[in-house]
Amino acid sequence: MIDGIKYKKILKELPFGYALHKIILDAKGVPVDYEYIEVNEAFEKFIGLEKKDIIGKKITELFPSMDNSDLELIKSYGNVAINNLEVEFEQSSKKMKKWYKVQAYSPKKYYFIAYYIDVANQIKEREVFKSILVSITEGIIATDLFGRIKIINETAELITGFKENELADGNIFEIIGICDGTGKDIFDFINKGGVLKERKNIIKSKTGREVPIEYSISPVKDSNGDIYGIVISFKDITEKISKDKELDYVTYHDSLTGAYNRTFFNNQIENIDKMDNYPLSIIMGDVNGLKLTNDAFGHLMGDRLLKSAADIMKRICRKSDLLVRWGGDEFIILLPKTSYEDVAQISERIKEECLKENIELLNISISLGYDTKKDKDEDIMKIVTNAEEMMYKVKMLESKSTKSRTLKLIINTLHEKSEEDGLHSKNTRKICRLIGEAIGMTKEKISELEILGEIHDIGKVAISKDILNKPGKLNEAEWEEMKKHPQIGYHIVSSSSDIAFLAESVLAHHERYDGTGYPKGLKSDEIPLMARILSIADAYETEVNNRKYREKLKKEEAIAELLKNSGSHFDPKLVRIFIDKVIDKL
Repeated sequence: MIDGIKYKKILKELPFGYALHKIILDAKGVPVDYEYIEVNEAFEKFIGLEKKDIIGKKITELFPSMDNSDLELIKSYGNVAINNLEVEFEQSSKKMKKWYKVQAYSPKKYYFIAYYIDVANQIKEREVFKSILVSITEGIIATDLFGRIKIINETAELITGFKENELADGNIFEIIGICDGTGKDIFDFINKGGVLKERKNIIKSKTGREVPIEYSISPVKDSNGDIYGIVISFKDITEKISKDKELDYVTYHDSLTGAYNRTFFNNQIENIDKMDNYPLSIIMGDVNGLKLTNDAFGHLMGDRLLKSAADIMKRICRKSDLLVRWGGDEFIILLPKTSYEDVAQISERIKEECLKENIELLNISISLGYDTKKDKDEDIMKIVTNAEEMMYKVKMLESKSTKSRTLKLIINTLHEKSEEDGLHSKNTRKICRLIGEAIGMTKEKISELEILGEIHDIGKVAISKDILNKPGKLNEAEWEEMKKHPQIGYHIVSSSSDIAFLAESVLAHHERYDGTGYPKGLKSDEIPLMARILSIADAYETEVNNRKYREKLKKEEAIAELLKNSGSHFDPKLVRIFIDKVIDKL
């Protein structure tokens, strides 16, 4: 045992304040004061008084201006002295201008010993720590070693929906569920100096909304390196997830049709080409008439055609099937666990569905080919090639009728936009035939010349209806728009193999013999013969019939105009033949 001398020596050398007190009760036995019995040198420095001025004095004598909190502290010490209790707490004294920790116990009834430890530096550290946490833009929650919440910054309040006073001393794992489990294993890990970084989880806000977060957990240490709590930093990643999904969608989807794109196919084909998906079938599809539709009705109509075709294929396909835009007007469908017989039936259903749908009278047609991979030894890209080859064979058979229907639709659309153009085409066709006969063309060439006379203005289908039917003279901008129709017509006609040989004549039918025409400025024999014939038939038919922008000319006046422009606008030899051999037949 330690003898009295040694004990007093130990008390004297203690680095923190020590004081033995006797509690003083009033008549009712209520603690109202206490007296200092013994103190050490550290307590003298702590309180700022010498021992002789402390021993035998009451606390109320040393500090006469006691407030309610001081009186409550006396009662607390009295409870320790009377009931043989132990307490530990931190206390702030305005009188001494100190923050200190108190550890108090009772050696015998009505007495208590208190150790006073200056924690001002620790408090400052904590306040600095708290101010740093509050200022951080991430959500911050600091707890003690039992997970009881001590600090929560404004960002954390916004994310969780809780205010600091609603969470104070609540268990973070029970209230918010910031990470999986009860947290015991996490505290064991943190207490050993471990750190959790960039983990992901979902927490529940005050309203019950699930919030995806990314979080890190670190220990909080005092100036001695002892761990006294943990700090959890986290951020709401809802927007990040949304952006990642959006980026993922943009990366792997075709923006027009919503189908997957070729990048998706290239990245995922190895994951799809697995035993679990065999037999794996592939359909290769090509949307017919896209170029013709783009040239005649514009790319917006072409886009509608592609979207409608994709929608049809999506409707027929199952959820497990994957539609991929292969490029341009081509699509691939990946069909897991689909036999060759089944994929044939699916292809037929797609074709049947196409027949039920059209866009402003424009038929939707998709040429389809398919093949099936039955075992792992087959090359998946060979299956793609087989489906593609079959598709091209089908397209050769279907393309002709599809383009024929589309051309007919284009011509009908033009005639609906402008009745004058419809009548003009029929009359021009007749005049072309007569000129062809007059110069001794073969029946085959005359037939081609008649077709040219009927379709030469097909490019006007893309010209505004207001311009086509304007009663007065076109202004400069309108005229520039009108001058585009030979080029548009060229693209439309060249898209159809049956009449593609007439494309150059359609393009050149507004060229002039002297090279002042458009669009290329061709002259003389550079202009195709059929185009030179057409220009005369076109001009004469226009002159002798009423137009919205002028009255018709008499036959003699029209002939005079042809002669006047012979050699400049028109081929002089052809003008002479027209006047000598054709005019009387009209």
